[in-house]
Amino acid sequence: MASIVFRNARLIDGIAAQPRDGISIVVEGERISTVGGADIPARGDATVIDLKGQTVLPGLIDTHVHATMMDEECLPLFLAAGVTTARDVGGKLEKVLQLRANLNSGAQLGPRLFVLGPLLDGTDQSLSGPFAEMLDSVPSVDAVPEKIGGLLKAGVDGIKIYFSMPPDTARAVIKYVDKRVPVTAHLGYTHSLDAIHGGIDGLEHVLISPYNEFCAVNQQFGFGASMLDPTFFPRLIKGWEEADLKAEGARSWMGAMVDRQVNMGTTLDLLWLAKFGIDAARHDPDRKLIPPMALERQKQMVAHMGERPDWDVGNPLAETASGAKALEKHQVVTRTLHEAGGLVVGGTDCGGLSYPPSGFALLREIELLAEAIGSMAAIRAVTSVAARYLRQQDNLGSVASGRYADLLIVDGDPISDVRELRKLKTVYRGGVAYDPKALLAQVPQRDIKYAA
Repeated sequence: MASIVFRNARLIDGIAAQPRDGISIVVEGERISTVGGADIPARGDATVIDLKGQTVLPGLIDTHVHATMMDEECLPLFLAAGVTTARDVGGKLEKVLQLRANLNSGAQLGPRLFVLGPLLDGTDQSLSGPFAEMLDSVPSVDAVPEKIGGLLKAGVDGIKIYFSMPPDTARAVIKYVDKRVPVTAHLGYTHSLDAIHGGIDGLEHVLISPYNEFCAVNQQFGFGASMLDPTFFPRLIKGWEEADLKAEGARSWMGAMVDRQVNMGTTLDLLWLAKFGIDAARHDPDRKLIPPMALERQKQMVAHMGERPDWDVGNPLAETASGAKALEKHQVVTRTLHEAGGLVVGGTDCGGLSYPPSGFALLREIELLAEAIGSMAAIRAVTSVAARYLRQQDNLGSVASGRYADLLIVDGDPISDVRELRKLKTVYRGGVAYDPKALLAQVPQRDIKYAA
């Protein structure tokens, strides 16, 4: 069993409030055996690596991806960005189970994968086109035991309630699962307070799931609302722009989220373009990494957006002037929840969203989180807090004895500036080292000189 000893590291362990200097880390095989001071002895056959001037932190966890909606040859993008674990929150069951097996066995290069199976709608269908394959229906309360029991028997790592599931069915799903696996939701017909009081473990998207608790009563959506309606997202953005974050509904939501310790999967990067700007996106080096499958879907949007130079990064959520203001509101919600003792967890929706691209989208998410809750809390949101959400805190999310040796070696200080995570020198997944530049050389890339 290979042994590696890292010495003189500056350690961000994912748990402590401050980094520690002069730390040694011993890796035996795929797990960390010891973390301590510089005097930790090394085995005679150990590889000793001096990390003076460099930072070690846990591999990052993206809690919200749709991995079957991207090309398998692009999955190394996650590792190249330092994302060693991902949670697929919606995909065709057979596909995600096979992909999980391939990734977790090493047959496919990429992150560790946890899967929730299909998006569980009610009787109305929330998605169309290629995304519709991710959906399944739980048509009634009576259908819950067979449908959810089948998913649990198949070995999913969690359950996800989707937009058109009504409150009685959602509560029945949560009750049936009975904490055997985490239950999360992207809500629409069901209000988030109903799900919180029903015992749900997490919510996805600050943009959507808690919307009804923050917007004005006359702007709420519910039964009959459709994300396929072209006016849906502009109205959603406008509702957030005008939302009163101190209203009674907002205060009730905050209190319930904190009291029940419900995880809030932020996906702030959904509105990254609204802040970053289309012109900046056109010149962004990450743009060349958009997976081919996502590009094909973007081409289908040209009929709606028209021929334009930003066709590949165009995002309806960023097409409204209010998008940046809505994002600011989401960051305030995130900050308020965090400061009140709530659970903030980072995720991206990559695979569902074409840009920012897989893996690197989480770096953008971390930047937006850091603006809201600070650098250390942002890093914890995608390491130790995320691991606890996955119920994998004994294996992932921190640099500690017994955890997997999923480690990032960064030639910089991500606490002073989280953008320093871009200075990733080496990524370890289970004690195996990968060069980010070599990983990027393996994945499809485009010539984007025309964007200059």
